[in-house]
Amino acid sequence: MIPLSEYKRKLIHLFNLAIPFGYLYVFPEKWVFVKLLSILMVLFIIFDILRHKVAWVKSLFSLFIDSMLRSHEQEGKLTGATWVMIGAVISIILFSKPVAIIALIFMSLGDSAAGLIGQRYGKHKIWNKTWEGFFGGLFVCIIIGIIYSLVTTLPMTISLSGAVAAMVMEILPIPLDDNFKIPLGAGAIMMMLSTPI
Repeated sequence: MIPLSEYKRKLIHLFNLAIPFGYLYVFPEKWVFVKLLSILMVLFIIFDILRHKVAWVKSLFSLFIDSMLRSHEQEGKLTGATWVMIGAVISIILFSKPVAIIALIFMSLGDSAAGLIGQRYGKHKIWNKTWEGFFGGLFVCIIIGIIYSLVTTLPMTISLSGAVAAMVMEILPIPLDDNFKIPLGAGAIMMMLSTPI
Protein backbone atom coordinates (compact mmCIF):
# COMPACT_ATOMS: atom_id res chain seq x y z
CA MET A 1 0.00 0.00 0.00
CA ILE A 2 1.31 3.41 -0.96
CA PRO A 3 1.13 5.95 1.89
CA LEU A 4 -1.10 9.02 1.47
CA SER A 5 1.96 11.26 1.84
CA GLU A 6 3.41 9.70 -1.33
CA TYR A 7 0.25 10.48 -3.28
CA LYS A 8 0.45 14.08 -2.02
CA ARG A 9 4.09 14.24 -3.10
CA LYS A 10 3.24 12.98 -6.59
CA LEU A 11 0.31 15.42 -6.82
CA ILE A 12 2.75 18.24 -6.15
CA HIS A 13 4.97 16.68 -8.84
CA LEU A 14 2.10 17.12 -11.30
CA PHE A 15 1.98 20.82 -10.46
CA ASN A 16 5.52 20.97 -11.84
CA LEU A 17 3.83 20.88 -15.25
CA ALA A 18 3.17 24.58 -14.66
CA ILE A 19 6.82 25.17 -15.61
CA PRO A 20 6.87 23.69 -19.14
CA PHE A 21 3.33 24.87 -19.88
CA GLY A 22 4.15 28.31 -18.48
CA TYR A 23 7.14 28.45 -20.82
CA LEU A 24 5.00 27.34 -23.74
CA TYR A 25 1.94 29.55 -23.22
CA VAL A 26 2.47 32.28 -20.60
CA PHE A 27 6.12 33.35 -20.80
CA PRO A 28 7.24 32.24 -24.27
CA GLU A 29 10.32 34.50 -24.28
CA LYS A 30 13.21 32.39 -22.95
CA TRP A 31 15.16 34.99 -20.97
CA VAL A 32 12.09 36.55 -19.36
CA PHE A 33 11.09 33.09 -18.12
CA VAL A 34 14.64 32.28 -17.00
CA LYS A 35 14.73 35.49 -14.92
CA LEU A 36 11.38 34.68 -13.30
CA LEU A 37 12.33 31.06 -12.57
CA SER A 38 15.75 32.13 -11.28
CA ILE A 39 14.10 34.39 -8.71
CA LEU A 40 11.81 31.53 -7.65
CA MET A 41 14.77 29.13 -7.55
CA VAL A 42 16.72 31.44 -5.23
CA LEU A 43 13.66 31.78 -2.97
CA PHE A 44 13.27 28.00 -2.86
CA ILE A 45 16.95 27.57 -1.94
CA ILE A 46 16.73 30.24 0.77
CA PHE A 47 13.55 28.70 2.19
CA ASP A 48 15.18 25.25 2.09
CA ILE A 49 18.18 26.52 4.05
CA LEU A 50 16.07 28.50 6.54
CA ARG A 51 13.85 25.52 7.36
CA HIS A 52 16.81 24.09 9.32
CA LYS A 53 17.94 27.33 10.95
CA VAL A 54 14.91 29.52 11.72
CA ALA A 55 12.27 28.24 14.16
CA TRP A 56 9.18 29.84 12.59
CA VAL A 57 10.18 28.67 9.09
CA LYS A 58 10.78 25.17 10.46
CA SER A 59 7.34 25.22 12.13
CA LEU A 60 5.63 26.41 8.97
CA PHE A 61 7.45 23.80 6.91
CA SER A 62 6.62 21.06 9.42
CA LEU A 63 2.95 21.96 9.36
CA PHE A 64 2.55 21.66 5.59
CA ILE A 65 5.44 19.72 4.07
CA ASP A 66 7.26 17.43 6.54
CA SER A 67 5.06 14.36 6.04
CA MET A 68 5.96 14.31 2.34
CA LEU A 69 9.73 14.57 2.72
CA ARG A 70 12.17 11.77 2.01
CA SER A 71 14.61 10.93 4.80
CA HIS A 72 17.56 12.66 3.08
CA GLU A 73 15.44 15.83 2.74
CA GLN A 74 14.57 15.72 6.44
CA GLU A 75 18.25 15.33 7.27
CA GLY A 76 19.15 18.63 5.64
CA LYS A 77 19.51 18.08 1.90
CA LEU A 78 17.57 20.21 -0.55
CA THR A 79 13.98 19.18 -1.18
CA GLY A 80 12.77 17.73 -4.46
CA ALA A 81 10.87 20.97 -5.12
CA THR A 82 14.09 22.98 -4.94
CA TRP A 83 15.77 20.53 -7.33
CA VAL A 84 12.82 20.94 -9.72
CA MET A 85 13.51 24.67 -9.85
CA ILE A 86 17.27 24.22 -10.29
CA GLY A 87 16.78 21.60 -13.01
CA ALA A 88 14.17 23.72 -14.79
CA VAL A 89 16.34 26.85 -14.86
CA ILE A 90 19.37 24.97 -16.18
CA SER A 91 17.29 23.03 -18.74
CA ILE A 92 15.67 26.17 -20.12
CA ILE A 93 19.05 27.94 -20.34
CA LEU A 94 20.87 25.05 -22.03
CA PHE A 95 18.32 23.46 -24.32
CA SER A 96 16.17 24.55 -27.24
CA LYS A 97 12.60 25.39 -26.24
CA PRO A 98 11.00 22.18 -27.61
CA VAL A 99 13.64 20.02 -25.88
CA ALA A 100 13.46 21.86 -22.55
CA ILE A 101 9.66 21.61 -22.49
CA ILE A 102 9.48 17.86 -23.15
CA ALA A 103 12.41 17.12 -20.80
CA LEU A 104 10.52 18.89 -17.99
CA ILE A 105 7.31 17.02 -18.85
CA PHE A 106 9.24 13.72 -18.69
CA MET A 107 10.49 14.71 -15.24
CA SER A 108 7.02 15.55 -13.97
CA LEU A 109 4.94 12.72 -15.44
CA GLY A 110 7.50 9.98 -16.09
CA ASP A 111 9.09 10.19 -12.66
CA SER A 112 5.67 10.26 -10.97
CA ALA A 113 4.52 7.20 -12.90
CA ALA A 114 7.76 5.33 -12.21
CA GLY A 115 7.52 6.10 -8.49
CA LEU A 116 3.89 5.12 -8.04
CA ILE A 117 4.03 2.01 -10.24
CA GLY A 118 7.29 0.91 -8.67
CA GLN A 119 5.95 1.31 -5.15
CA ARG A 120 2.65 -0.40 -5.92
CA TYR A 121 3.73 -3.23 -8.23
CA GLY A 122 7.51 -3.33 -7.93
CA LYS A 123 8.91 -6.73 -7.15
CA HIS A 124 12.11 -6.84 -9.20
CA LYS A 125 14.72 -4.53 -7.72
CA ILE A 126 17.42 -2.75 -9.64
CA TRP A 127 19.54 -0.61 -7.34
CA ASN A 128 17.03 1.30 -5.18
CA LYS A 129 14.29 1.27 -7.86
CA THR A 130 12.27 -1.45 -9.60
CA TRP A 131 11.98 -2.69 -13.15
CA GLU A 132 8.19 -2.33 -12.94
CA GLY A 133 8.58 1.36 -12.07
CA PHE A 134 11.11 1.83 -14.85
CA PHE A 135 8.86 0.29 -17.51
CA GLY A 136 5.77 2.10 -16.18
CA GLY A 137 7.57 5.44 -16.36
CA LEU A 138 8.99 4.55 -19.78
CA PHE A 139 5.51 3.76 -21.09
CA VAL A 140 4.24 7.16 -19.91
CA CYS A 141 7.27 8.96 -21.40
CA ILE A 142 6.87 7.15 -24.73
CA ILE A 143 3.19 8.21 -24.93
CA ILE A 144 4.23 11.80 -24.10
CA GLY A 145 7.00 11.66 -26.74
CA ILE A 146 4.63 10.43 -29.44
CA ILE A 147 1.97 13.05 -28.69
CA TYR A 148 4.55 15.83 -28.38
CA SER A 149 6.12 14.97 -31.74
CA LEU A 150 2.71 14.96 -33.40
CA VAL A 151 1.91 18.50 -32.20
CA THR A 152 5.40 20.10 -32.43
CA THR A 153 8.33 20.13 -34.82
CA LEU A 154 10.48 17.85 -32.64
CA PRO A 155 11.13 14.63 -34.60
CA MET A 156 9.69 11.50 -33.03
CA THR A 157 13.08 9.76 -32.98
CA ILE A 158 14.40 12.61 -30.82
CA SER A 159 11.45 12.67 -28.42
CA LEU A 160 11.47 8.86 -28.04
CA SER A 161 15.22 8.90 -27.42
CA GLY A 162 14.56 11.51 -24.75
CA ALA A 163 11.87 9.28 -23.21
CA VAL A 164 14.32 6.40 -22.90
CA ALA A 165 17.06 8.69 -21.58
CA ALA A 166 14.70 10.16 -18.97
CA MET A 167 13.89 6.77 -17.49
CA VAL A 168 17.50 5.55 -17.71
CA MET A 169 18.47 8.66 -15.70
CA GLU A 170 15.63 7.90 -13.25
CA ILE A 171 16.79 4.34 -12.57
CA LEU A 172 20.58 4.84 -12.53
CA PRO A 173 22.04 5.16 -9.02
CA ILE A 174 23.63 8.54 -9.75
CA PRO A 175 23.72 10.48 -6.46
CA LEU A 176 21.67 13.40 -7.80
CA ASP A 177 17.99 14.16 -7.32
CA ASP A 178 15.71 12.74 -10.04
CA ASN A 179 14.15 16.18 -10.51
CA PHE A 180 17.57 17.43 -11.57
CA LYS A 181 19.07 14.49 -13.47
CA ILE A 182 15.98 13.49 -15.50
CA PRO A 183 15.46 16.76 -17.41
CA LEU A 184 19.18 17.41 -17.80
CA GLY A 185 19.99 13.87 -18.93
CA ALA A 186 17.03 13.58 -21.30
CA GLY A 187 17.56 17.11 -22.62
CA ALA A 188 21.28 16.51 -23.24
CA ILE A 189 20.57 13.33 -25.24
CA MET A 190 17.86 15.04 -27.31
CA MET A 191 20.12 18.04 -28.02
CA MET A 192 23.00 15.79 -29.07
CA LEU A 193 20.75 13.84 -31.41
CA SER A 194 19.16 16.94 -32.90
CA THR A 195 22.42 18.81 -33.48
CA PRO A 196 23.98 18.14 -36.90
CA ILE A 197 27.58 16.95 -36.86
